[in-house]
Amino acid sequence: MTGRSNGDSGGAGRAELVVVHVTDAISTALAGHEGVEYSSPPLPHEDAIALVRVLVGDDSLTVGHRSWRCPIAGGQRTVTLAPAPIGGARATAG
Repeated sequence: MTGRSNGDSGGAGRAELVVVHVTDAISTALAGHEGVEYSSPPLPHEDAIALVRVLVGDDSLTVGHRSWRCPIAGGQRTVTLAPAPIGGARATAG
């Protein structure tokens, strides 16, 4: 995926980078562990929303939100968006 806009940039061309944080809280009695956590590398907002859609299984989620929850087997998944740290690494061809 690239940082280019497909014409649907809400920020008039600005490239806001965000990090997707995922926490799966799972019943230890069922899974043998408490769950997992994941943080994506900095992503353009449009790509981050595409990842969130896959993680929560909802193609029609509300884009203005910064946090989503959904049930998973034995627990619950929480997905949040956060601004990328300043100076955060970004994949570039160079």
